[in-house]
Amino acid sequence: MKLILFDLDDTLFDFTRTWNVVLKMMFAEHAATKKYETEAFFAAFQKKSDELYYLYEQRSCSIEAYRNRRLIETLADYQYRMTDEEATAFNLDFVNRYVISLQPEPEVLEMLQRLEEKYLLGIITNGPHDMQEGKIERLGLEGLFPAKQVWISNVVGIAKPDPRIYQLALDYFNVKAEEALFVGDSWEADVAGPIRVGMKAIWLNKYGKPPKDDVEPLATVTRLHELIDHLL
Repeated sequence: MKLILFDLDDTLFDFTRTWNVVLKMMFAEHAATKKYETEAFFAAFQKKSDELYYLYEQRSCSIEAYRNRRLIETLADYQYRMTDEEATAFNLDFVNRYVISLQPEPEVLEMLQRLEEKYLLGIITNGPHDMQEGKIERLGLEGLFPAKQVWISNVVGIAKPDPRIYQLALDYFNVKAEEALFVGDSWEADVAGPIRVGMKAIWLNKYGKPPKDDVEPLATVTRLHELIDHLL
């Protein structure tokens, strides 16, 4: 094996925990949302975010429009009318506060540095470029993953599990699919997708989720640093 490709969110760092903390704090503070019970409003917002994600995923709207719409529509269900300008300001503040809240994880950096001695490394991530690039920099990962070795779906116009996004990385590194490994938490995007194009995969399954089909990862781990046991 020559190449290891990583997912970013909820793989190289805990996206969900940070998302929850920052959003709930903002909902508790913002003039338009602080009047509502924070946990209930967050749950309603998360539901709306999931319902509308297809619009961004299918490129029916920009990431900015998607972010605004999920907030505006959640508030509309609470009989509050938020303008696009107000939603834009909220979301810009969220992106800044989210990225600033991230801290490098020494254990992850040490593991990646050890892997870099033996393997080529890259990142393939679904998401908007503003947050993904900011996360990589804030987490201290840019030295291990320079921009040319990072493929962001919103930048390249292809999202996992589309086979073409994996092929972009394989072509860049001039590596055959069978010489590459993908590591991530999403069964479809980080395990089944890579395996279907001939790569190996290690599933980061922190919560004991069942597999969704009969493809078989090389291994399943519950914590990222367990990769060392399989790769070194």
